[in-house]
Amino acid sequence: MDSSTSMHISKFKIQPQINRKSKRSIFVFFICVIFAICGSNCFSIGPGVASLYLFADELRPAPPWEVNTEDARLASTALKIAKESYPEIDIEHYLKKLENIIENIRTSLRDETEPEQIIKTINVVLFNELQFKYVQTGELEHISLNKVLDTKIGNCVGLSILYLSIAEGLHLPIYGVSVPEHIFVRYDDGDFRRNIEAGYEGVFTPDSYYINMHGKRISQKSIRNGCYLKNLSMSEVVADIYLNRSIIHKEKGNIEAALKDVNHAIGLHGNDAVAYCNRGVIYEKMKDSERAISDYNKAVELNPDYAPAYYNRGSLYATIEVIDKAIMDYSKALSLDPGSILSYYNRSIAFKMIGRSDLTIEDLSKAISLDPKFAAAYASRGLTYAESGEPEKALEDFNKALELNPNNTEIYMKRSVLHADAQRFDDAIKDITAFIGFSPNNAFAYYIRAKAYRGKGDTQKCMEDYNKVIELSPRLSGVYYERGQIKNQLEMTDEALADFNTSIELFPYNPLAYLHRGNTYKKLGRNEQALKDYLTYQKLNPDAPDAEEIKKEIEDMQNKR
Repeated sequence: MDSSTSMHISKFKIQPQINRKSKRSIFVFFICVIFAICGSNCFSIGPGVASLYLFADELRPAPPWEVNTEDARLASTALKIAKESYPEIDIEHYLKKLENIIENIRTSLRDETEPEQIIKTINVVLFNELQFKYVQTGELEHISLNKVLDTKIGNCVGLSILYLSIAEGLHLPIYGVSVPEHIFVRYDDGDFRRNIEAGYEGVFTPDSYYINMHGKRISQKSIRNGCYLKNLSMSEVVADIYLNRSIIHKEKGNIEAALKDVNHAIGLHGNDAVAYCNRGVIYEKMKDSERAISDYNKAVELNPDYAPAYYNRGSLYATIEVIDKAIMDYSKALSLDPGSILSYYNRSIAFKMIGRSDLTIEDLSKAISLDPKFAAAYASRGLTYAESGEPEKALEDFNKALELNPNNTEIYMKRSVLHADAQRFDDAIKDITAFIGFSPNNAFAYYIRAKAYRGKGDTQKCMEDYNKVIELSPRLSGVYYERGQIKNQLEMTDEALADFNTSIELFPYNPLAYLHRGNTYKKLGRNEQALKDYLTYQKLNPDAPDAEEIKKEIEDMQNKR
């Protein structure tokens, strides 16, 4: 659509009265926010919410706009956008369906001119009589006006578009209003002003609620600059449809379509930090870090209190290993949204990357305190405990991680290593065998099991696993060296010699490989070759614990020449 299109009210069919009822009914309400990192523009309000009236804050970012009935209608525009996804729809059919609802409300209103009663009547018809319902999901069908009319189900976008389309047909001063990750509607004739949650049967909410929402707070700068809480033009309302469709495309992996829609949204409403934040995510998926950071910077500029922009920028900095900036952004996100589990979790990873195990454990513990069922946090903390020399705490966390998520197969491998280090070889073998069941071609898993069998003294099974490691990864010099030792124990001297030769060929700087090959040569009576290997061992490892013993062996062999 033309980005310059806007809506104007040329004439009210229903004139609001100047005098207002002095007595207002005030009810208590509670709104539960579900946090999403640059997610779809909807949040939830807890069950059992009563409709209420609260005076809107004195913040009036913009005067009411007017709907010009000669210009394009919002309903028509929304249906044209929907037709891009549902090409079979008959737009006129849905306009008639919408007109029937408008006529139903017009009949119910009769000669009513009091704004509160007008709003109440619309809410009763929509949500009680016609049974339109709210869902929090961000599916395409829940933002598309045709589907909302068919199913009577919509999210905050779909129901707000419906509400605005009805207001447009009744020539009422009701406008879309955007806040981070959400849209609602507002009755505002210049004298009477009320925010209306179309997703919650018309529940009334003050501006202050949206300003102070954790993780989605709105800075005073953003309000002064007209980014949020202002009455939107039609173009800006339409931008919200494109933004949410972009998010849907992004979630489904349709990156090109997502980029096209978010660009359209930004073209229509260039002051929305959420749109830039989402485009940053899209650019990240396209491996364009420079543009992604630029968009995150723009989001922060537009709304310095928007936590997801800092979180996303921090994650990108961590990906490109600019760790100091990543930690700063995660910390800023947490200052704005102290309940952000992912910010704690990701900052812990950044701390680990700079060797701060203490801060890593502190952040992971905080994430776990916020979500005691966060399996990945237990797994990560367990690994950090293991690396910090606290095996019992590590084992406790690995056990909890597997209890919460038995499909996290990597934990079986990590716990197996922990058991092996503590010489609990049977437990180590049990865990790594479970891991191999999920990943039968992982060479390192067979290597761990070979070491456990070796520790247990089961040389035959140890040999079988070494064979499997070499089958899967034939260029691991250390494995040939270790298998050569096992072959010597099994009196497979010639085969052991072949493994030491291969090990040295692949990596000629392992002194122990020369030592064991020298021992093997000596066992086979090939003393000159043994002497040569002992001399190489001595040269590569002059401070070895057995240096004096090897020196004496070399002298004895040289004297026997």
